[in-house]
Amino acid sequence: MKFRNGLALFMQNPFFKVMSDIIFSLSNSKVKELIKLRESARRRREQNHFVIEGYPDLKCIFEAGRKVEEIFFCWDLIRKAKLENEFEEFEKTGVLFTELSKEAFIKASYRKNSDGFISVAHSWPLLLENSIGEKTQICIVLDEIEKPGNLGAIIRTAEAFGVKSILLSDAVIDCFNPNVIRSSRGLMSGVNIGMGSKEEILDFLQNKKFMLVGTSGGAQNSYWEQEITSKMAFVFGSEKNGLGKFWLDQLNCTVNIPMKGNADSLNLHASVACILAESNRRERN
Repeated sequence: MKFRNGLALFMQNPFFKVMSDIIFSLSNSKVKELIKLRESARRRREQNHFVIEGYPDLKCIFEAGRKVEEIFFCWDLIRKAKLENEFEEFEKTGVLFTELSKEAFIKASYRKNSDGFISVAHSWPLLLENSIGEKTQICIVLDEIEKPGNLGAIIRTAEAFGVKSILLSDAVIDCFNPNVIRSSRGLMSGVNIGMGSKEEILDFLQNKKFMLVGTSGGAQNSYWEQEITSKMAFVFGSEKNGLGKFWLDQLNCTVNIPMKGNADSLNLHASVACILAESNRRERN
């Protein structure tokens, strides 16, 4: 019988099944691997795995049908977060569970106030051919995006507005970075993301007969005035430089986002949110 904090396990959690021993060592190989997967894009590519922390994000990954390899948990933190019943539901999935002591869990964690769940899941290929379906009417193109938090927030906002296709042109970040997963709240698992060069994405969209609309502070028309037709790709430039010459030369039109204040530009995520909110409003009217 295992003991935790001086109390018998069955007294604290009667629905527990027999599990492997608790990992206490901070130098345990599994704890070290969690840290490597968290910190290293190269390690994530080599192992074809990524980490997810937190119950809501893990739930989204499961609901999207993605493969979860192993769930690491800390019972003290799960109990503090009052997620005992949720733990039981995950237990029914048949995924391997490994228990960590609070110290080992905190060592592996990348959140300040974790709820006691860290998981390892299989990554999946981000192919252009899988990013747009036959019924896709709106998609987003992000050129040379650099900040994981921005990408995650954009994914979450796009999903909220019903846009499930995001194309990354010459991306310089790893889509399975923990900050992408966290900022998207795990919703990236249900959004179709494709990656490619500028040229590959342009050819792909042209073959699919998409109209290309870019955002630019120098555009004459606002996005309020732009007619929104079927099959439109909204193209956004990088956080640092905005849209470059390649895309500006290929766009069917550009639009601006009207502003009253002194700011001359918006954060990339804010710009995407403005455009998608207007598109969503028109679709509902």
